[in-house]
Amino acid sequence: MQVDPFPKLIEDLNLSISSEKEPIRLGVGNFLYQDTEMMSPFSSKLREEIEMKLSQCNGIEVVARNRLSDLEEEAQFQKEYDFIEPGTKVDHLKINGIEGIVRGRFYVEGDHVVIYTEVAWLQGGKVDKTKTVCPLKDFASVVYPQGKKNENHLKSEWIMPQNVETSQQGIEEVCQKNLLKTKHEIALKLRTNDGERIYKEGDTVSFRLKADRNCHIAVICHQSDGTSVVLFPNQWHKDTLIQADKTIEVPGAQKSGFEIEIGEPFGSDVVQVVACTDENALHREIKDMVSHTTDEDPYAATTRGMFVKKANAAIQKSQTGKTQWGEAHIIVSTYPKQ
Repeated sequence: MQVDPFPKLIEDLNLSISSEKEPIRLGVGNFLYQDTEMMSPFSSKLREEIEMKLSQCNGIEVVARNRLSDLEEEAQFQKEYDFIEPGTKVDHLKINGIEGIVRGRFYVEGDHVVIYTEVAWLQGGKVDKTKTVCPLKDFASVVYPQGKKNENHLKSEWIMPQNVETSQQGIEEVCQKNLLKTKHEIALKLRTNDGERIYKEGDTVSFRLKADRNCHIAVICHQSDGTSVVLFPNQWHKDTLIQADKTIEVPGAQKSGFEIEIGEPFGSDVVQVVACTDENALHREIKDMVSHTTDEDPYAATTRGMFVKKANAAIQKSQTGKTQWGEAHIIVSTYPKQ
């Protein structure tokens, strides 16, 4: 007998909704794997099922993901955080069009999945938290309705992110060790165009970013295998200089040939923008790397360690004077087609 575990998630939220009032507008944010910033196919499944189940509840209006992405960008300009991520504060955040956000984390404990869900109410900052425990086999029956695979496949293919250990090592190297050396004098906003952070093989992804002043930038994807790929500048946009308060697309215009298609290596990558008010050795070297790219191979690449070393050297060299720096990053998780 198949048991759908997702209605229990909604029941555990214990949302008190009055049908006599205007519908409460809720968005569904990200569900992260354990105590990391990584996501997996299960993250997407959780969000999709919660959105569907909430839309069936009287008194609730679910905010579409593309609209939520726009609201997230508005929130970033009010506060320095992403309200769709679990654990982030939402106090004094007022955004027209949404009252609350559902988000959370999930863990595998033995033969069960434990899901910690938050409902963060934007006005007032209250966060309601719940814990839901479901057998792995119940989720397996939903993901694999034909019964051809079991809970062991569920853990390896759906619940756990790809290449967990190497991905986490890369995230720690870039985010926890080396970003501490980067000054944050330039305000930068970086996000994916569609607001997603989890993509499957064959999907396309692009980014948008904005700086609060004229500056030279480099956008780097630090991949889980230790390779760092230069996304901007690139074959189509070789100048590193961008204008203040002007949103730019990365890698470039939305037309054939400009998209980044998801492929190997799969895992969780750090997409990072490093900005500086003056062109320096780092940006000049990146421009030189890009000058050798071709239409068939449009992105320059180096090792993560080499890029970090050069970035730190450039920052250290410009410690004195009027040069200003900035940094922003997001974690993007990918997985192969199932």
